[in-house]
Amino acid sequence: MNSRLQPLSPEQHLGMGLRTDKDWTFCQTLDAAPIALTEFANMVGSQPIVFSIGPMPQPLAIFGMQPGKNDFLDLQHQWPVHYTVPNVLLHHPFSIAQDQDNPKRAVMCVDTTASRFVPLEEDESALPLFTFDGRPTPMLSGITQQLGAHWSALQEAIAFGQALNKAGLLEDVCGNVRLSDGSTHTTRTFRRVNASAFRALPEAELTRWFRQGWTDAIALHLASLNRWMQLFERHQRSNLVMSPKAHDGE
Repeated sequence: MNSRLQPLSPEQHLGMGLRTDKDWTFCQTLDAAPIALTEFANMVGSQPIVFSIGPMPQPLAIFGMQPGKNDFLDLQHQWPVHYTVPNVLLHHPFSIAQDQDNPKRAVMCVDTTASRFVPLEEDESALPLFTFDGRPTPMLSGITQQLGAHWSALQEAIAFGQALNKAGLLEDVCGNVRLSDGSTHTTRTFRRVNASAFRALPEAELTRWFRQGWTDAIALHLASLNRWMQLFERHQRSNLVMSPKAHDGE
């Protein structure tokens, strides 16, 4: 488990609260995030959707052309209002993580370094997480319920990635953007569905995947791969805005 994350409990976090103002600073170095299949339709118009490398490939929405840099945040570290924020980030500093002692169980965690997570005595406008007798407040209960539902959706997305991998449909790929001067910008390696192999699946398998909604997800994933140029343009604009400040410090 990430060292910043702690299992949330009244024993450790009674008297803590949540500031209501969103703070997306934690996303500055986030160039990708896991997404559920239900999020594909909202993401396909703005960023590439790919699959992670490794034995358990899962869908990722890509936010940056290079590791450790989010090209979607503006100078005030805000998401553009017309872009969808992945569900996994919406309830930060809270998240669901796999229990290390019981892999089949999930636990509610909190990022203790988050600026929104504060002692109630430091910010009277912060919303309490627990009542005086240690029970979750209605706000925390609502967040827990939403995170639990999203955790289940992410498990479905992982099962989808494993099925693609087992069927031999995933291939390693880099995002390549060819510029007007003939040069090419290449990203790090991800995985994508091989469209030809997908179309060659047996009819019975295709029918089963269609009924599960997986063929729709594959179509959206393949369509999203046309967004590399759009993402690269955001990357270029971000660098142009940041470069004058860099020179000022020299």
